[in-house]
Amino acid sequence: MNKPTDEEVLKSKIDMQLVTNLLKSEITSYRINKDTGFSVGTLSDLRTGKRKVSNLNVRSAYTLSEYAKKMGIK
Repeated sequence: MNKPTDEEVLKSKIDMQLVTNLLKSEITSYRINKDTGFSVGTLSDLRTGKRKVSNLNVRSAYTLSEYAKKMGIK
Protein backbone atom coordinates (compact mmCIF):
# COMPACT_ATOMS: atom_id res chain seq x y z
CA MET A 1 0.00 0.00 0.00
CA ASN A 2 1.20 3.49 -0.79
CA LYS A 3 1.45 6.01 2.01
CA PRO A 4 -1.73 8.09 2.11
CA THR A 5 -1.56 11.81 1.52
CA ASP A 6 -2.59 14.21 4.28
CA GLU A 7 -5.65 15.10 2.22
CA GLU A 8 -6.74 11.45 1.96
CA VAL A 9 -6.39 10.98 5.70
CA LEU A 10 -8.25 14.17 6.55
CA LYS A 11 -11.15 13.36 4.23
CA SER A 12 -11.49 9.78 5.40
CA LYS A 13 -13.71 8.11 7.92
CA ILE A 14 -11.63 5.79 10.02
CA ASP A 15 -13.46 2.71 11.26
CA MET A 16 -11.72 1.66 14.47
CA GLN A 17 -13.91 -1.44 14.67
CA LEU A 18 -12.42 -2.57 11.35
CA VAL A 19 -8.94 -2.07 12.80
CA THR A 20 -9.89 -4.17 15.83
CA ASN A 21 -11.41 -6.86 13.63
CA LEU A 22 -8.30 -6.90 11.44
CA LEU A 23 -6.11 -7.44 14.49
CA LYS A 24 -8.36 -10.29 15.64
CA SER A 25 -8.38 -11.89 12.19
CA GLU A 26 -6.25 -14.77 10.99
CA ILE A 27 -4.23 -12.47 8.75
CA THR A 28 -0.69 -12.74 10.07
CA SER A 29 1.28 -9.78 11.35
CA TYR A 30 3.92 -10.69 8.77
CA ARG A 31 1.36 -10.38 5.95
CA ILE A 32 0.06 -7.05 7.27
CA ASN A 33 3.65 -5.83 7.55
CA LYS A 34 4.50 -6.81 3.99
CA ASP A 35 1.33 -5.23 2.60
CA THR A 36 1.35 -2.02 4.66
CA GLY A 37 4.85 -1.54 6.03
CA PHE A 38 3.42 -1.55 9.55
CA SER A 39 5.92 -2.81 12.15
CA VAL A 40 5.47 -6.47 13.16
CA GLY A 41 6.40 -5.48 16.72
CA THR A 42 3.69 -2.83 16.88
CA LEU A 43 1.14 -5.22 15.42
CA SER A 44 2.13 -7.78 18.04
CA ASP A 45 1.75 -5.19 20.81
CA LEU A 46 -1.70 -4.23 19.49
CA ARG A 47 -2.79 -7.85 19.25
CA THR A 48 -1.63 -8.75 22.77
CA GLY A 49 -3.00 -5.61 24.38
CA LYS A 50 0.38 -4.12 25.28
CA ARG A 51 -0.64 -1.15 23.15
CA LYS A 52 -4.19 0.15 22.80
CA VAL A 53 -5.83 0.54 19.40
CA SER A 54 -7.35 3.78 20.69
CA ASN A 55 -3.84 5.23 21.06
CA LEU A 56 -2.93 4.82 17.37
CA ASN A 57 -2.15 8.03 15.55
CA VAL A 58 -4.57 9.06 12.82
CA ARG A 59 -2.34 8.00 9.91
CA SER A 60 -1.74 4.53 11.40
CA ALA A 61 -5.42 4.02 12.15
CA TYR A 62 -6.29 5.14 8.60
CA THR A 63 -3.75 2.76 7.07
CA LEU A 64 -4.99 -0.24 9.03
CA SER A 65 -8.64 0.66 8.44
CA GLU A 66 -8.14 0.93 4.68
CA TYR A 67 -6.14 -2.31 4.64
CA ALA A 68 -8.94 -4.09 6.53
CA LYS A 69 -11.42 -2.88 3.90
CA LYS A 70 -9.13 -4.08 1.11
CA MET A 71 -8.87 -7.51 2.76
CA GLY A 72 -12.65 -7.83 3.15
CA ILE A 73 -12.68 -7.56 6.94
CA LYS A 74 -16.09 -6.61 8.33
